[in-house]
Amino acid sequence: MRCGVSLLTGHKVINDKAESSPGAVRRQIPLGLVAGVLVLLAAAGGVAAFFLMRDPVSQARKMARAGDKLGAVSVLKKYADSAPNDGDAFATLGKLYLDTQQYPDAASALETAVRLVPEDEDLAFLAVIAAGKLEGQGGMQRQIAALEALVQHHPDNAQAVKMLALAQGASGNLEPSKGTLGKLAAIGQSPAEVAKYQGIVDALGGDLPSARSTLAGAGDGDPDVRAALGYVSSLEGDAFAAADALSAVVTGGQDADPEAKTRLGLLYMAQGQFAQALPLLRPATGGGPSDSARFFYALCLQTSGMADEALQDFEKLVAGGGKFAEDAAVQMAMVYLQRGQIDQAAEATRKARKFGSSARLHTLEGSIAALQGAESDAQDQFRTAIQADAEYPAAHLEQGLMYVRRGVLDEGIRELELYMTLADPAIPGGRINEVDLLIKQLKQTEGGMAPEAPAAASAARRALPEAAPAVEPAVESAPAPKSEAEAATESDTPLVETPVVVETPVAVETPAVAPTS
Repeated sequence: MRCGVSLLTGHKVINDKAESSPGAVRRQIPLGLVAGVLVLLAAAGGVAAFFLMRDPVSQARKMARAGDKLGAVSVLKKYADSAPNDGDAFATLGKLYLDTQQYPDAASALETAVRLVPEDEDLAFLAVIAAGKLEGQGGMQRQIAALEALVQHHPDNAQAVKMLALAQGASGNLEPSKGTLGKLAAIGQSPAEVAKYQGIVDALGGDLPSARSTLAGAGDGDPDVRAALGYVSSLEGDAFAAADALSAVVTGGQDADPEAKTRLGLLYMAQGQFAQALPLLRPATGGGPSDSARFFYALCLQTSGMADEALQDFEKLVAGGGKFAEDAAVQMAMVYLQRGQIDQAAEATRKARKFGSSARLHTLEGSIAALQGAESDAQDQFRTAIQADAEYPAAHLEQGLMYVRRGVLDEGIRELELYMTLADPAIPGGRINEVDLLIKQLKQTEGGMAPEAPAAASAARRALPEAAPAVEPAVESAPAPKSEAEAATESDTPLVETPVVVETPVAVETPAVAPTS
């Protein structure tokens, strides 16, 4: 993408012609009419409003340069509502929305701008970026629509054609994707280049044998082909072959694609090799291609005992408000819990709440409430977590232990048995054996609250770690990943008394392949 155009600097919308003399104006416009207009303008906000109405785009740009971007948005929004055909206004408004992280509004404004000014290639790419900020399938479809508009008006832009083909393939639209790839040969792309992207699309569509065969014909000297073959290996469940292929890309004696480094780092994390993952994820933290690299880099720091450094990166993710903001805020809460800083942990969960709500977050909030002595609030949070996701193991565990501490043994046993059914025994942090032993002890006392039952519950709670989410790279068939806290749980490090057990994976948003050409 070329980025040679700044939307915050530009020309005036209206260039009034200078009159030959002030008297000429007076001869053309009756003074009474001028006075009447000024009176009306004063009633609506003063003479300054008159000049603002004449050139709101320039006024908004001036406000943005002075740091008042939200004020600039307000000015342009009002103007754009009354000037639906002013492409310059919508382009500037979309850029301001992007700068202020109002992504849905940015996408809408830039879509309108592209419709009004279709010949502006940089503006069309900006619309693609804005659509890419949107969540879910709807965001994917809007990005595809933005790419289709870009290719329609700029059919010779090979990068746009490639991006459209990959986006169509990633969304499952394989036939349109293949049709788009057919345009590459027509605009002079080499057969090897076309084969490379065809192989990537085949992989995205799940046709792995065809993908491997097609990529083999594209030449293994291309780092993108190697990265794509690594992706195919990962989909086939061979994480080690995928790591080998990506290692060749990263250490190939040339500038490695940042996404290849990110993917390789995530594969190492899936294998529990955090020391190897750390340097691979580090370069992407300074404005890398996605927030996932920064998040997992911080997770590596946390696992390696560098909690202060991890907190700094988590805080940046929270401030950025991207896809990983909630996960980062939850990780901050966990770090504070490990340190016994309950108030800071509670504040971190409040930050997480701004970005969404999940069973994981409700469970964590319940654990914090229990530590603060608010057992009723804690139990409400655990119930809400179970309503949000009835198969979330940690919520049943916490709910069960809460019932036991309150002497409601039958409910406690029921919730603990649900935990045993749902929890993954392959994750050591789950302490399945300890929970099973507790259930047996509780059943022996059921029917009468024996004094040792609460003590047993407290002892079990101390034995159960606060595990961070399992690291699951964007490799659907990779071996079962370790949790972020497994290294700690396998050591003799004392465990926090009442933290939440969280073993739910966090999804990693990384493209299948990020081509370099």
